[in-house]
Amino acid sequence: MQYHKIALSTLLFLIGSVGHWYIMYWQFKNSKWIQSPMPYVLAVACAWLWIQASKFGVEGFNGSMWSNRFLFFVTGVIVGAILYPIHYGQSFTLKIVVQLVLALSIILIAVLWK
Repeated sequence: MQYHKIALSTLLFLIGSVGHWYIMYWQFKNSKWIQSPMPYVLAVACAWLWIQASKFGVEGFNGSMWSNRFLFFVTGVIVGAILYPIHYGQSFTLKIVVQLVLALSIILIAVLWK
C-alpha cells in the first residue's frame, strides 16, 4: 500500500464531497441556488476532484477498486455528519454515531487488513 496516495485520495474525496453536499442540499437554504450556475460549475469541479482521487486511491490500494469505493463513500458520510448539524441543526443521535463508527471501521479494514 502507498499511504501517501491514500491520504491524497482521502483529501480530494473530502473536498469533492463538501462541494457535492452544497450542490445537493444548499437548495433547501436558498431556493434560487439550483437556478444559478454555481451548482453546475461545482459539479464539474467535484467530478474532476473525484476522478483524481480515484486515480490516487486505486494506486494507493494497489489496484483495489473496492477499497477506493468505500473510501469515497465514507468521506461523503463524514462530510454530511459535519455539515448537516452546522447548516440544519440536525444533531447527532446514537444512530448517527453508530453509523459513523461503522463507516470508519470500513476504512480501517481497507487500510489495515493485509
